[in-house]
Amino acid sequence: MDARQRKDITDEFFHYRHLTQTKLWDNYSAYEHWAKIEVPKNKEELIALQARLKKRFPVDAYNKARRELDPNRILSNNKLEKLFPQSETI
Repeated sequence: MDARQRKDITDEFFHYRHLTQTKLWDNYSAYEHWAKIEVPKNKEELIALQARLKKRFPVDAYNKARRELDPNRILSNNKLEKLFPQSETI
C-alpha cells in the first residue's frame, strides 16, 4: 500500500524487463504474453514495439479480421488500438 515502495517495485520490474529484452529476447525468439505488454509512453519505443509484434505475428491479418468482424470496435480497447493501430477507413 506504500506508494514509494510500489514505485520502487515497478521501477525494478521495468529495469529487469529491459535487461531481459535487450540481452535475451532476440537470441531466443522470446516474446512477452500479449496481455502482459505495457504500452510505452515514448513514441519511438511504441513504434519499435509495433514493428516487433508485426515481425512475429500476422498483424495485418489480425487487423483485417478486426475491421470485418468488429467494425464498430466494440471488442477493442485502448491497448489494442495502440499496439495494433488500423486506418480509420473501414
